[in-house]
Amino acid sequence: MNLKVKIHFDGGFLAPLKTQDVHEKYISGLNDPLVNRYLEVRHEEQSEESVKNFIQKNIMASDSVLFGIWLDSQKNHCGTLRLHEIDHNKKLAHIGICIFDKKSWGKQLGTKAIMTVTKWAFEDLGLNSVEAGAYQENVASQRAFLKAGYQWTKDIEDKFKLHGKITTVKIYIAKKFE
Repeated sequence: MNLKVKIHFDGGFLAPLKTQDVHEKYISGLNDPLVNRYLEVRHEEQSEESVKNFIQKNIMASDSVLFGIWLDSQKNHCGTLRLHEIDHNKKLAHIGICIFDKKSWGKQLGTKAIMTVTKWAFEDLGLNSVEAGAYQENVASQRAFLKAGYQWTKDIEDKFKLHGKITTVKIYIAKKFE
């Protein structure tokens, strides 16, 4: 989705990423084993080209928006949030988040970004629910989704592998009409 939107939250804002937003800390963050341990990008080394290709795919897709997360005090974005599998007929979407700048961890940035995009999805896109999945080991993401108003709905067991071992994915949902 090629959108021109800037969504503000206390201390920062979200805007759809463009290929010119790629910077070295973004790429190195995606390649950092501590940052990417719960991301699917952990399976491949990321480069400027691969990151720009991912951004371009999201720009061209009709069912996803890849937002950068900026703090007001920073020139470059410090994280990403992706709203994807947007289904206007069923009025639902999926969400994923990564704060790749470790200096931004522990500041409730993920929670603020999740709340902001979820509200935007309900009010501007007319969606009724947004779903997130998190490996059971990813306690920080689970906390962020719960603080953002998402509710745990179910566990998916014996389907996903994390670091070579079968694990559980916890599913969280935010609903417009609750």
